[in-house]
Amino acid sequence: MKKTIGLMACLLLPFLSFAQQQPQAQDWHLKSIAEDKIYGTGVIKAYAELLKGKTPKKVVVAVLDGGIDTLHEDLKANLWRNVKEQPGELDVDGNGYKGDVLGWNFLGGATGQVTAEATEQQRIYFKYKSLFEKVQNEHGLKKKDRQLYQIWLKSKSLLTKKDSIAPVNYRALQVKDDYLNIKDRFYGNSNLMGDPYFHGTHVAGIIGAVRGNDKGMDGIADAVELMGIRVVPNGDEYDKDVALGIRYAVDNGAQIINMSFGKKLSPERKMVEDAIKYAEKKGVLLINAAGNDGVDVDSLPHYPTPFYIKGNKKFSNMITVGASGATAAALIAPFSNYGDQTVDVFAPGVGVYSTLPDNKYKALSGTSMATPVVAGIAALIKSYYPELSAKRIKFIIEQSVTKIDFPVIRPKSKGQKVAMTELCTTGGIVNAYNALQMAAGMTKH
Repeated sequence: MKKTIGLMACLLLPFLSFAQQQPQAQDWHLKSIAEDKIYGTGVIKAYAELLKGKTPKKVVVAVLDGGIDTLHEDLKANLWRNVKEQPGELDVDGNGYKGDVLGWNFLGGATGQVTAEATEQQRIYFKYKSLFEKVQNEHGLKKKDRQLYQIWLKSKSLLTKKDSIAPVNYRALQVKDDYLNIKDRFYGNSNLMGDPYFHGTHVAGIIGAVRGNDKGMDGIADAVELMGIRVVPNGDEYDKDVALGIRYAVDNGAQIINMSFGKKLSPERKMVEDAIKYAEKKGVLLINAAGNDGVDVDSLPHYPTPFYIKGNKKFSNMITVGASGATAAALIAPFSNYGDQTVDVFAPGVGVYSTLPDNKYKALSGTSMATPVVAGIAALIKSYYPELSAKRIKFIIEQSVTKIDFPVIRPKSKGQKVAMTELCTTGGIVNAYNALQMAAGMTKH
């Protein structure tokens, strides 16, 4: 955890000290405002009052992340298993991915895998530096080059001192695919335990650590299968890996996809948009982190964005999540991104206790933690009300929030208080108890 983790870790590491300053019960995110005076999700109350005696159906949740500790005592019983495949170098099920028993790693090749990577702005800047560094303006450039020039200028404006040296392209060395060809998709390997798999392990536990086994902590969903898909290195993820990760999840039966990652530039954004549209067409719900820069992502986009490239239309199968704390006084995490057009809901993301590699547990903070809280609630709804579509579940989660009717502190504003509706479209914190009540009413169970 002392390594340089890049932008993915901006969803996590800079805010561990905040979690330590705000001690709460290990399961605070499962508690309720009604019973406990804590702005949790009401999961404990829901199991006690709404789900007792009911039988859920298994739901597959894909965790697009840095990997998962597949040997963890609190996770291994709830891992997705491709029953048509076998470990090894044979593609028994014929899906093109050899030995994908527990999921797939798009950050590798036959003999190794990517752990470290650069930021996207660093990659773009140095890739096109020789082409554009002497260009004074875009006049005279062809249309395609003008568009690329603008992306290059944006990357240059985002460079930091750490980005000032040309990066090593570890992906090119290990993966060796035709990067701009989305049809070249059968690369990688089946190893899900490459660094930084601590992050994905923590995310997975929030969603679906085994409940009631007297080990560590309880996940939110009790009938879940966690599919591991490794697309996030120590550094910025590549658009193609994300796009293919989404497609792999959809093609292999995932009903919900958790995406606790993000970056400031997306040069191959269309690849990702096409994959989101594919998931949309197949009825798969995506839960997406808003990011941890404490900025308005309506103005400063965080990718993947919930908006189409052209026009102002939002995807109907994506929920974008900001991070909240346990009390009214510190309700909005000071690191969380926000935006009344882009961010849909807030969810507990400060000091959330969950699984770490080697059978360990710890409270961590970030929109990376808030996102699986929402994915877990979505899985809970889907498991008890399987007839509900992705669009319906999105509607239920957004309409059932705990509405915040008092001013909250806007991140990085030196204490300025604003209405919650200025920070997200719903003006509230996700509420599993309310959501399950609404789901029952909509399905007449």
